[in-house]
Amino acid sequence: MNTYVLVYNSFVQFEVVLAAYFMKTQSEVHTLGLNSMPVISCEGFSINPSAVLGNIDVNAIDLLVIPGGEVEELAANEGLLALIRSMNASGKPVAGICGGVTVLKAAGVLEGRSYVDNQEGREAAESSKGLPDAGASDEVNVIRDGNILTAKPNGYVDFALELGRMMDIYQDEADLQETIDFFKYFKSV
Repeated sequence: MNTYVLVYNSFVQFEVVLAAYFMKTQSEVHTLGLNSMPVISCEGFSINPSAVLGNIDVNAIDLLVIPGGEVEELAANEGLLALIRSMNASGKPVAGICGGVTVLKAAGVLEGRSYVDNQEGREAAESSKGLPDAGASDEVNVIRDGNILTAKPNGYVDFALELGRMMDIYQDEADLQETIDFFKYFKSV
């Protein structure tokens, strides 16, 4: 299984670190850049993409994860939007957290679905259309609707846990509960 995490200048690394850690137990985790140049996360880490958008085969991707950050450029990148649409059309999992949800919205894959909205997304919707989409919710940390997973910025633990469920990485319910107890409730296991 191959998980690809989109990396770009300003991406919020902490939102996807736990998800990548979980996925690494059952998957190869790769970083996907818009180009081959190193990027700087919002936390100041320099990341060299291991794959480039223009060279990636959608068939090689089992899960695409899009973190938040300054996403305006991403939401207008037709190559990225086409990749997201192609994955969605194939029923492959695509996950967005924080501003990553805005990118999924720009790709059109949230139409007719329930999804988590964040303040930035609500403000953009209100300024352009007058009201947020009917499927948007800010009442929960994560929403999974079919092959699409969305999360609030502060829902990164729930996001990682739900990605694990979505990708069937837990050995059984006891493994899932132990993971929840340790990472969400800080219980010793």
